[in-house]
Amino acid sequence: FSTALNAKTTAKKTTRLATFPDYLLLHLKKFTMREDWTPIKLDVAVDMPDTVDLSALRGLGLREGEEPLPDLQGDPPPVQLNMETVQSLTDMGFPLESAKKAVYFTQNQGLEQATNWIMEHIGDSDFADPFVPPGMNKSSSQAFTPNEEAVEMIGNMGFSRAQAVKALKATDNNVERAVDWIFSHAGEMDSAGQDSPPAPPEFRDGNGVYKLVAFISHMGSSTMVGHYVCHILRDGHWVIYNDEKVALSENPPQQLGYLYLYRRV
Repeated sequence: FSTALNAKTTAKKTTRLATFPDYLLLHLKKFTMREDWTPIKLDVAVDMPDTVDLSALRGLGLREGEEPLPDLQGDPPPVQLNMETVQSLTDMGFPLESAKKAVYFTQNQGLEQATNWIMEHIGDSDFADPFVPPGMNKSSSQAFTPNEEAVEMIGNMGFSRAQAVKALKATDNNVERAVDWIFSHAGEMDSAGQDSPPAPPEFRDGNGVYKLVAFISHMGSSTMVGHYVCHILRDGHWVIYNDEKVALSENPPQQLGYLYLYRRV
């Protein structure tokens, strides 16, 4: 849905890097699902470069001739979700909000596509956060009204009203999630109720050229069994770490890794 057109349309999405960290960890998704939903390991080899230049992927914000999408004016159009697919996903044990996202972002194409979306995004930090359709007016989140019973329950645990409201706002008035949120964001609780916004996080940055310095491999043909070993580049030589066994690696299987660690040069 485009807020500029106020209608559904097709769009192209590009992901860029705002900063280049000192270290870059790349994960090759070699574990997937069969059509019958049983996990399998992909037996594939990928040629990973010794050095890689990602400078072309740096995000520079809005460019000349571009403009941000406007906020949605008025009520958003109703979101049509296939509730049978949502129910099937929750029956598998996935959170309800995650199931809604999967069905929405796969455009109601079916259970298989929705399940694949979940498997690809299960590690997202907002995986189980409340589902909010893209393009909704951001100001609507500022009109939050806390559940007073929930505020009282959290207050009985020794937290202030400002802390309770902040946690409930972050968790869509869910008491259990709000309590978990408080403990996982203890550093932010001192600023609850203050008008001054928190300082933006600082990130290290540099050029986009990286060198491979380590990789982890999974030994075994199944996702259920196997063994992990690590290769680390030390003083120009590859060294294999296999539990307590450490030795020089004559021919490191660089194309068979699962996780790759690159260091910015």
